[in-house]
Amino acid sequence: MLDALLAEQEEPVWLWVASSWQDARQRYPNCSPDFVFSTPQCRPGGDQCPLLPILLLEHAPLEAPPGVQDWLARDSLNAEVLRRCLEYSRQRQSWQALIERDSLTGVVNRQAFQSQLHRRLQHNRGRGLLLGYLDLDNFKHANDSLGQRAGDQLIQQVVQRLEGVLTPQDCLARLGGDEFALLLDVSQSSARVEPTAQALMQALAEPYWVQGESLTLGCSLGLAYGRAGEDADRLLLHAHTAMQQAKHQDGCSYQLYDERISSQARRLADVESELRRALRRDELELHYQPRQDLVGGAIVGVEALIRWRHPQRGLLYPQDFIPLAEQSGLIVPLGYWVVDRALRDLRWLAERDLLLNLAINLSFSQFQDSQLLPTVRRLIENCGVEGRWLEFELTETAMMRRSDYVLDTMSSLGELGVRFSLDDFGTGFSSFVHLASLPISLLKLDRSFVSGMAVRPDQSRLVGAMIGLARNLGLEVVAEGVESEAELTLLQQFGCDQGQGYLISKALPLPELQRFLQGQPQRQEPLLSLSLG
Repeated sequence: MLDALLAEQEEPVWLWVASSWQDARQRYPNCSPDFVFSTPQCRPGGDQCPLLPILLLEHAPLEAPPGVQDWLARDSLNAEVLRRCLEYSRQRQSWQALIERDSLTGVVNRQAFQSQLHRRLQHNRGRGLLLGYLDLDNFKHANDSLGQRAGDQLIQQVVQRLEGVLTPQDCLARLGGDEFALLLDVSQSSARVEPTAQALMQALAEPYWVQGESLTLGCSLGLAYGRAGEDADRLLLHAHTAMQQAKHQDGCSYQLYDERISSQARRLADVESELRRALRRDELELHYQPRQDLVGGAIVGVEALIRWRHPQRGLLYPQDFIPLAEQSGLIVPLGYWVVDRALRDLRWLAERDLLLNLAINLSFSQFQDSQLLPTVRRLIENCGVEGRWLEFELTETAMMRRSDYVLDTMSSLGELGVRFSLDDFGTGFSSFVHLASLPISLLKLDRSFVSGMAVRPDQSRLVGAMIGLARNLGLEVVAEGVESEAELTLLQQFGCDQGQGYLISKALPLPELQRFLQGQPQRQEPLLSLSLG
């Protein structure tokens, strides 16, 4: 009867028949229906069928059945009733699309996807579901450089590529901006996971063509299996965690959620939270390692080294938390805390006639911060300390990256009197030709060269050559890791200017540093000017 009445409609309609929704999926795998008609006995569950069904009944019900698009009764069905039912269903689907669809791409939006994910997890207790969380790595740069219209076209092309790989049983959603969710049905075969993930990465890695420009985008895809008893928020968190792990790889890459890696990530997050509290609760402190003039024997400077006095774990050294601070972005406020505390400690020493240079390690992340120059200027002015007694230590990697920006920043800080030293020299890839163009005053020989120098003639000759070349460039040389009298003697013979290491002194808290300095010979020239007003 329905088939005959559909034939009377203005537009031709194909009616495909199946005994159940599962049967329909198997018999017509590439079918995307406009309407679904169902008898009560064959009615698909809300978590199975993408469309609410039009219910086929023998007689008109006393009240509208819940959870359906509309209903048709055999005893009152004719061509006009069917026409009105289809028109109403079209309008209802259009209204629903406005609520549930992303206006730019037409795929499901965040709110509708979360509801659908919840329903699908309820069905079969989440088994057979794989959730993907996709993020475009450098979309913001393309959007900013080409404009929002080009960015919209880029997003549309991404969706087209994703839909070209996914099947009709899968679900694609735009969560917002350049983030997408993919709900893959792997109930029939879990073996499709890896080929599908690889196909997605390959499709997205191909160059895009937008407004006459060829662009390449990186992307990161996190994958997580649905599990019994797991809610939608938890599964989304797992997929997002896997996506963050995929970001550590270059280009387009994917990562399957691993509980062990997630546990490690949670531990790192806990340490990050503790480090933020440590900054507020004054649990951080500075220790100072003296640097000795290898000619006159006087202590001429100190290097500020951060420590974390953890309430449960005791005294922590930089290797225990600085890498985490770099990853989380905390290195910038942490670096400013070090500069502020070190300058105040230097003033405290100067007021006790213990005058010396102060060296502070500066990370590349902090060096890139736009507030570095005004912040350092303000801290110097507040402490009343001349900038010429402040020295920033930078690594070779930091100086080699973005060289024009580095040189401009170093030049501006140099106008405040700040000096620069190259830390861990010899461990990177710089050349002496490059060094000659940098506004640095000192080279710090890495401890790996100094250690064992006294028993390895080849290493000793290398250190002597490095010191000689540095001196020819007009640079002072500071040797790190001096731990034996034999090493000290060789460094003095090679003309090394300063030494730093356990033979001279370990890093000391401020009160111990004061006692140490009071027992040492002092330089005759004044090293620090203070504004005490």
